[in-house]
Amino acid sequence: MANHSQIRDMNGPHPFTVKLLSWYENHARDLPWRAHPEPYATWLSEVILQQTRVDTGTAYWHRFLNAFPNVKVLASANSEDVMAQWKGLGYYSRARNLHAAAKAIVHDLNGQLPETAEGWKRLPGIGPYTAAAIASICHQEAVPVIDGNVQRVLSRLFNIDQPVDRKSGRVAIEAAADALVSSQNPGISNQAWMELGALVCKPKNPNCGQCPLHSECLSRAEGTTRDRPVKQPKKRPKDVVVNFDVKRRKIGSGPLEWWIERRPQKGIWGGLESFPLVMTETTTPPPQEDAMWGPVLHILTHMRMNAWFHFSEIQTSHDAGGEETEGLWVAVTDSHRTWPRLIDKVLMDLQNQAVKN
Repeated sequence: MANHSQIRDMNGPHPFTVKLLSWYENHARDLPWRAHPEPYATWLSEVILQQTRVDTGTAYWHRFLNAFPNVKVLASANSEDVMAQWKGLGYYSRARNLHAAAKAIVHDLNGQLPETAEGWKRLPGIGPYTAAAIASICHQEAVPVIDGNVQRVLSRLFNIDQPVDRKSGRVAIEAAADALVSSQNPGISNQAWMELGALVCKPKNPNCGQCPLHSECLSRAEGTTRDRPVKQPKKRPKDVVVNFDVKRRKIGSGPLEWWIERRPQKGIWGGLESFPLVMTETTTPPPQEDAMWGPVLHILTHMRMNAWFHFSEIQTSHDAGGEETEGLWVAVTDSHRTWPRLIDKVLMDLQNQAVKN
């Protein structure tokens, strides 16, 4: 039995894809990783852009690539340097997985990056989307790429009324994507579908008049564009209170310092530096103290944090943690730490508060 890619070869590209490729040729954004697709640089771009806007991500892509120009350099770097280059991007598990995958490539694959989607999926932190993107763009493997943009475009184009975050909806999207990917030029084809979602078929206020497939779009014809894609109701984020213990000291004429610890690799803010903290699933604020500051609201996809910062003086030159705690004293003015975004965004206020108290 012929597989889908063989059917595409015999029949030529899907008519929708032909129209889309013509549009893409004139409207594709000039992004640096597209000029001369290379697996390492493409991999990096895909990971960065998973949770980051293109304009912000492009600057970080250049920065990261300058610091770690190839997979061997990345694999040999220490985790603190990797996190430092990622600072400000958030979702730090991406950086940890990128580093772990680089080590696996060097140690297990003799430094040779995979050439197939299946090979990429065997690496830490790389799922079907990233694997398909690299394999199709850099090695012309005819596998469809399905990200949020493609999911939205196809659910509207074919008026798919099943939730895309359930199996039935995913199967429908995958079938459509597989039929539309060009076996002759899958990398360009996949990028064109993603570009259509990013530039035209946006989540809100889609520019249907500029879409090359507006006459073929079933949801436009049925008046359901704003209802696609269908998704299950989101769970309400849980409320938590986070109490940060901000210990500070000043020894002689030395600088004002505070005590920081590195978070465990697993869990929230894994591998980042932070003040010691206690997190409680509650909405009740802590008892008022003279030397406390807050609350600071910080919203993640799965939780709403109300953060409080409790200041205390340490009259010793010894470490502030327990016997099993790894940490260090750093100057309050040190700006080269890998803080969670919550701390990073209020750092100036924290510094002023530390000096004041």
